[in-house]
Amino acid sequence: MEAGSVWVAWFRDEVLQGDIMFLNPNGNSHLGIGKSATLASLCRDGVWSLPNARSDNQLQFLMFLTTFQLQEGEDYYEWELQGRISNKYSTGEVYRLLRGEFPVVPWKNIVWSTGSIPRHSFLTWLYVLYRCPTRDRILSWGLQTDPTCLLCSTVPESRNHLLFNCSFSFAVWGLLSRRCSLQALADWDQIILQLTNLRTGKLHRRLVIIAWQATIYAIWTERNSRLHRSVFRSTDSIAMSIITQVKNRISSFRSTNPALSSKLMQIWLSTE
Repeated sequence: MEAGSVWVAWFRDEVLQGDIMFLNPNGNSHLGIGKSATLASLCRDGVWSLPNARSDNQLQFLMFLTTFQLQEGEDYYEWELQGRISNKYSTGEVYRLLRGEFPVVPWKNIVWSTGSIPRHSFLTWLYVLYRCPTRDRILSWGLQTDPTCLLCSTVPESRNHLLFNCSFSFAVWGLLSRRCSLQALADWDQIILQLTNLRTGKLHRRLVIIAWQATIYAIWTERNSRLHRSVFRSTDSIAMSIITQVKNRISSFRSTNPALSSKLMQIWLSTE
């Protein structure tokens, strides 16, 4: 601890223990120890050279400094998590510790899928957790709103209705599912089960997930467009925009993995 900062030492041993001592409301200038001072600069040949204390708090601080036994070498930090000591700080490990351990959910791989468009994955995650502000949820919060679906104008809006019990959204998903060589299902729970247990090639499965998430995003976007801007699109127009979006996503892999991009594009174009 020869070249260690005095203030780092004080913060580590006192503040982090919860014993926060305000040495002086005006800072450390009245203490007579510079902000950049080191322990080694205050102790020569085993003798401490410290200014006189001007308060009880400063006296405690100076007494605290004299308890240090200086050693050769620079200061270094140690991070201890659950009994494991490391010289490196890991944000991920700290986050996992604060969050706690939970079992892996069965839908993990169809939500956080490799290659998916991030904003699509995030919206899909909200849908899986039933956290999107659909009209049935808005009504459950005590707010007044028209419960009717904005896409078909016949049935009350809910997550399960939008995806894909609604005749409008199911027509869009039907077009995309045919492109994916997949049976189109209308029931939300059955779709989750179908995709979770999908036993096809790895690349085909990736395309199915990308197309499914893009469809969810497009349906939600269309719903909001009708609500906030009174702009309406047909099922064919929405399906074509999704198909283009999937192509663009495949093309985005070209710079990092040309072989993967080529294989995915061949699979996608083969179903036209």
